[in-house]
Amino acid sequence: MSQDTDTLSVRQFAADPVAVVRRYVLGDDLLQHGSVIAVATVVSGALNYAFQVFMGRALGPEQYGVFGALFALFYIVNIFGRGIRFSASRFTAELVDDGPALSAFHREFLRQSTLFSIGIFVILLAAAPLLSDFLDVSPTLLSLAIAGTAPFGLALTVNFGTLQGIQWFTPLGGYKILLAGVKLVAGVVLVVLGYGVFGAFTALVLASVVVYGATTLHLRHRLNTSSPSPTFDYERAYRYTLPAILTGFCVTVPTTVDVILAKHFFSSQLAGLYVSASVLGKILIFLPMGISTALFPKVSTRNGDETAPTALLWRAMLYTATIAGLGAVTYWSFPEFVLTTFYGAAYSEAVPLLRWYGVSILAFALASVFLNFELARSRKRFVYVFSLVSVAEIALMWFFHATPVQFLHILLLGNTTLFALGILEVKS
Repeated sequence: MSQDTDTLSVRQFAADPVAVVRRYVLGDDLLQHGSVIAVATVVSGALNYAFQVFMGRALGPEQYGVFGALFALFYIVNIFGRGIRFSASRFTAELVDDGPALSAFHREFLRQSTLFSIGIFVILLAAAPLLSDFLDVSPTLLSLAIAGTAPFGLALTVNFGTLQGIQWFTPLGGYKILLAGVKLVAGVVLVVLGYGVFGAFTALVLASVVVYGATTLHLRHRLNTSSPSPTFDYERAYRYTLPAILTGFCVTVPTTVDVILAKHFFSSQLAGLYVSASVLGKILIFLPMGISTALFPKVSTRNGDETAPTALLWRAMLYTATIAGLGAVTYWSFPEFVLTTFYGAAYSEAVPLLRWYGVSILAFALASVFLNFELARSRKRFVYVFSLVSVAEIALMWFFHATPVQFLHILLLGNTTLFALGILEVKS
């Protein structure tokens, strides 16, 4: 938005509210670009939740508890992927006006990230016996779950981060939908054929391979490769990757480790109920995610200007609070209707879990906007604070697990603390 659009006149709004809304809302490029990603997130989210709901109904609560714990492991491994994506987006946004440099950066960063992903894959395979004992699942199934994350799953995040940094939000959204669509179709087919949890995770591997290939070809075709490739100081990217990975840890762990701990501490039946509430609760993160996705490269390109990024932040907070707040109110007011609609009567006992999950995730979604904003400005202090609070949440859940609801009270306390600290950090 231009400078004059950033000042809202109460008199103007009173005189012609429709014109003011059109000017400030419809003319907001953060909202426009965020809406593109939001629509893609809704569509891909619908496909992802169809995948989850199908698995919940087809596998039953006990096997779904196993699936949910392994799926949470998939998200935890993807902490590295989120860090890679943040780094790719940050430096792509910086190089966006230099075609040859951008192309060279993408090729080399993709190569290095692929090698890194293969290394993570080998390490996790070596740790599979230990992890399978902790989660009480077969090592073969655990190895397949790990294969769903690397090497293609992690390396794919370079391509997504590049599309985000260039602000090519339409193709980025399209590939997110393709990833979810391939996973759903392959998962349904394989589970119907009788492969159970194995089939569900084979679908994850297939989806990652397909979209990795498609995005790599797309970017190589679109990026400028006609000029000699300039050099890039990759040490900057490596230094940035550590706080970026910590950010991935922050936005992944509080809503995934709880699922793994639920599988470890509670019965299979209770774990399955917890997974159902967790899956629905994550909608409140995914729906406003388009706003944070659009916010990151816009702030990254304005590092020297303090006023414009701050205005972007508060608009992003308003949009996120509206979307996630409506969802949290719905979950608190009509939890049984939501649960039985998506999962059936077998999951109606998860009503108190869904209520508290919705409230805790609302605070988490707002705190995550601050986290993205600070990382985009290369200000790392809040990243470290967020990480420490996340570790504290895990420790508290480890020691206090009398009931699944106790997990959610811990998450609510931690997430509310992070939201308050985020406000203080931005104002400092």
